[in-house]
Amino acid sequence: MVNSMYLAAQFIQMMPAQETPEHTEGYQGFYHLKSAKMSVARSQLDYLIRDFDLAGFADRKALMQQKVAELNRQLNKGHIELDIIDSYANMKEKIAEHPHIIELAKSAMQACGIEPMIKPIRGGTDGARLSFMGLPCPNIFTGGYNFHGIHEFITIEGMEQAVRVIMKLAEKTARQYAL
Repeated sequence: MVNSMYLAAQFIQMMPAQETPEHTEGYQGFYHLKSAKMSVARSQLDYLIRDFDLAGFADRKALMQQKVAELNRQLNKGHIELDIIDSYANMKEKIAEHPHIIELAKSAMQACGIEPMIKPIRGGTDGARLSFMGLPCPNIFTGGYNFHGIHEFITIEGMEQAVRVIMKLAEKTARQYAL
């Protein structure tokens, strides 16, 4: 008998411990174990892989494939499968082609009395998906705190500020592209 939960635990331990969201910051990529479904017969681990450039992203996928191959070589029974589904890459490569949209977002924030802070977004965003679908869309602030955790929240004041910025951005964009 092969207990798939032990194999899943081995795989988790093979991943770089210092390359998880809680141990990285800024432009460092990471492996994020987001869920696990385990039983004796079958276990499934779902990871998010994040990196800020395509080469780093490719290296992270290759490392996961290497670890799966290592475990499979060690096994007498059973096997491990790896499915990698690319959902999107970093939006920077799409946004860089349209620098004017960053300037529009900055000026909308400044017009609303908010000083823009340009910093990397470490995770999946609607802006990344939209950018790769052909609509370059940088992230702008939402006024929220503690993103993607059980303590995520936003204040009413933060929501109001975000709405004002979005309205100002729409106004500036309409003026810029008015015929």
